[in-house]
Amino acid sequence: MNPTTKSHRPPTAKQLRYLRALAEQTGTSFTTPHSSTEASREICRLRGRRASDGRYVEVPDDHDGERQLIYATAPHPDELSRWGCGRGWQAHSPDLSPAGRARPSVGERMELARYRVAGEERVICGQRIDGVVRVTDRPAAGRGRAYLIERGIEQDGRSALEALVADYLEQARQLEQVPMASSVLRRDLQQVAADA
Repeated sequence: MNPTTKSHRPPTAKQLRYLRALAEQTGTSFTTPHSSTEASREICRLRGRRASDGRYVEVPDDHDGERQLIYATAPHPDELSRWGCGRGWQAHSPDLSPAGRARPSVGERMELARYRVAGEERVICGQRIDGVVRVTDRPAAGRGRAYLIERGIEQDGRSALEALVADYLEQARQLEQVPMASSVLRRDLQQVAADA
């Protein structure tokens, strides 16, 4: 195979500059291409992304109604008052009183597994709070220390949850202690430091 074919030529400086500009516009990153063909593929991918996917958002211009790109964290016109050098933030602030706060959406606590260590029965529970699944380790009797095992596992699916619970139960069996207890974690960190 001829090393000067397009698939083996290094990317041009123009391609790399264009890739950097596209990455900045879309708020994404890219892997530095090794060939001109890879650079072309990355350019196509980034051109396919909307500018609003990243750091910039598209908003209507106040003056002529045309859409323009602005930095995503820039203040929006409705957040500011006055014009010119007297311009400042709006005086209104969100209602933070207890009556004005939205209550979190809390789902039912579901028992996932039980285990026993040091004569104490413990329960691994799953509960959805504001759309995020939290997995906790709690005493079965209801009194005592509860530990957060994992948060946000719903993104990985049911099989990931089952694997997490199985691994946690195995750790509890091997350690003969609550795996999330600080004494266990401290001992493990000391062991890692000693091995290094």
